Amino acid sequence: MKFSVNWDPKAEKQLEKLPSPVRRRVILKIRLTGETGRFIETLKDHEYGHKIRIGNYRVLVDVFYNPDKIKVRAIGHRKNIYKKV
Repeated sequence: MKFSVNWDPKAEKQLEKLPSPVRRRVILKIRLTGETGRFIETLKDHEYGHKIRIGNYRVLVDVFYNPDKIKVRAIGHRKNIYKKV
């Protein structure tokens, strides 16, 4: 299943603040997720419905199935990401 990936401006700013190797890994993993539809996990009792794990970092996303679309909402370290949002 192929998804189109849309970035929230807030997520783009958070991505720019990450160290370069982490930024590359995040972009590659999101691109791979968009192409395959894999690596998406469901969150319970949270504002955003899904997450993508990338090492110690998490990407919070919304997934839409008609049309197939992933909206990247927030990016951050796993110890902080759930508190900020």
